[in-house]
Amino acid sequence: MTPATKLVIVVRADLQAAWAANAAAVLALSLGGRLPHPPAADATDGSGEPHAGLNRHPVPILSATADQLRDLHRTMRADGDLITVGFNEVARRARTYDDYVAALAATPADEIHYVAVAAYGPRNRITALTKRFPLYGADAPVTAEPDVTRRRAGLFPAADDRRFRTPATGSERQLLHDMLRAQRNTLKLKCSNVEDQLARRAVPPSTLSLLGLIRHLADVERRWFRQVLAGQHAPPLFSSPTNPDGDFDDAVPDPAVVAAARRAWHDEIAFADTFIATADSLDVEGHDSWRGTVSLRWVLVHMIEEYARHNGHADLLRERIDGTIGM
Repeated sequence: MTPATKLVIVVRADLQAAWAANAAAVLALSLGGRLPHPPAADATDGSGEPHAGLNRHPVPILSATADQLRDLHRTMRADGDLITVGFNEVARRARTYDDYVAALAATPADEIHYVAVAAYGPRNRITALTKRFPLYGADAPVTAEPDVTRRRAGLFPAADDRRFRTPATGSERQLLHDMLRAQRNTLKLKCSNVEDQLARRAVPPSTLSLLGLIRHLADVERRWFRQVLAGQHAPPLFSSPTNPDGDFDDAVPDPAVVAAARRAWHDEIAFADTFIATADSLDVEGHDSWRGTVSLRWVLVHMIEEYARHNGHADLLRERIDGTIGM
């Protein structure tokens, strides 16, 4: 007989298998204690050995994109007929439950990103909410439902996104600097809310990854502003003559590697912004082994070009991770 109720777990589609298994286990334990009925009675095998009773419901493990998971959690939690438990990034990163409670209290609701959601309730209601989600598969490509209201190549800024709302008239220095900031912030958006997938090389056989782009562009900023224009001794941080592609090849999914890359990128941007703002003019010059004598004006144009090219790479990398387009 088909139960009148249903239990389901939905995990973020880009989670690695080990993290997905952990999330499902945490939610199963958390939800199990809230269910209105106990597990089934113990059973005995053909040799007379006892086996502990199990939950009577099948437990499908489905997958959804980060945005779909956020919306699903919001909808399920608002439904009074469902018992819903969410497992978020705050919890996943906490070392103890007390750490989680403290970190959660300090995190605004709109900054909480869900890793997985479990729900129990009337079968028809659960089915209606989750029937569009596929079964979780660690190696399956992640895609989002097509949005026919938007063009793939369009910009879909949020209400508070001011990347391209800066003045379109004014000094040459300000216009170039604003456009460079917009390109940097576009890459920042492309690399947001996918911390665990930054190192994913999503277009084989290329070693390109979002983390690799961050490392590469940290070195590019460092080269043009510290080394060439400021004349500092500033060798690359992530590549070398003996490891020329280290910025991409060594971009591994290690939290310490990710943190170091983000920190370096922010530091180099801060130095560059100060240099741009305080330079006597756009005619300030430096010497580069590739282009010879270059001006700050040329470097700004080149940096806009560099980011625009790599933001095209980031478009494909991010879409392969969770289906996000635009931005």
